[in-house]
Amino acid sequence: MDFCLVHLSDFHLRTSTQAETDKVLSSLSADLKARIESLDLPAPHIALSGDLAYGGRDEEYAIVENFVDNLVDSLHARSTSFCGGNHDVNWSVLAPLSTEMMNEMVEKRGGVAATESRYAVDEDREAMKAGMGPYYSFLERHGVKSERDLYYIRSHTVANLELNLVSLNSAYLFSRKYNYHGYVGLPQLRAAESSVSSQREPSFNITLVHHPLEAIVPSSQEETKRRLFAFSDVILNGHVHSPRVSVEYTARMLGRTRDGPPPVISCARCVFDEANDPTVSSGYSIIGIDFEYEKVAAIKVWEVEFDKQKGSWYYDERKQTYPMVVKMSSGSGDDIERVGPKVTDAERSLLGRWKKGRAE
Repeated sequence: MDFCLVHLSDFHLRTSTQAETDKVLSSLSADLKARIESLDLPAPHIALSGDLAYGGRDEEYAIVENFVDNLVDSLHARSTSFCGGNHDVNWSVLAPLSTEMMNEMVEKRGGVAATESRYAVDEDREAMKAGMGPYYSFLERHGVKSERDLYYIRSHTVANLELNLVSLNSAYLFSRKYNYHGYVGLPQLRAAESSVSSQREPSFNITLVHHPLEAIVPSSQEETKRRLFAFSDVILNGHVHSPRVSVEYTARMLGRTRDGPPPVISCARCVFDEANDPTVSSGYSIIGIDFEYEKVAAIKVWEVEFDKQKGSWYYDERKQTYPMVVKMSSGSGDDIERVGPKVTDAERSLLGRWKKGRAE
């Protein structure tokens, strides 16, 4: 395949539980390296979709940094991209303004408009960002400087395409009362979309945003979905500590005009705090992409799980659910084949109508 990406999320690293998580982390790099070689994939890019630390503290990012550096060296990774999660917020320095606005968005009509008004004020936006100070310092040490609207983009040339890794921040507003919810916001989405749309070369966009759509503030979900689907070809989430892979066949109904297959959404497993939540199974994803003539030929997603009893990583080929495959034919018509869970009869029917031009 032309492109390989390793997707990880929700490490929740902290000093008090490092002994437990080290048992998983110590074997992760070796398994990834062997699996990428066995699948005959190129040297990977790495995407970590949030909750790198447990409480957004400097000492926790020292652990994160050590792990990331070792992983990059082991895999000879071509790049690393990150997005912040709710656990990357340092609650002890969180501005009361952030909590107030999140609560208003959840509880009051018009809360989103009020938030965007405050976000437009430089001092207020910096106050929101301050709760993630150690996270942004971590990014700067990795050569990343975020734009004014809290996103950043890393671009690479692959098969004559501009392949963009777009990182959005859905955690700069946080309330412990509504700690499940995140918020990206229209200004951030517009700015990111404008940046990738202004490129002269054909592009393929992989967007990292910690909160999946169902965890976005309800009053902002539809606008966030529409904007994400408009420019994203792959969307990487974390937050829910569970693997999910789906194809958003409804994207064109929401105004998507980009060529190629509909967006693929991958929600990562995690390398989680084993001591505090032993029911969660650690895991990771590998995403492989082939391109033909500046268009997508195939996208494959492998989900790999950690067996706690055996202390080893695996994916069960006998279940015939992975890898998930999205395939585009080289002819004029779309030939999208999805192998994996969550394909419903309704989705297949909708896809059939699209092929016949009856569901624009």
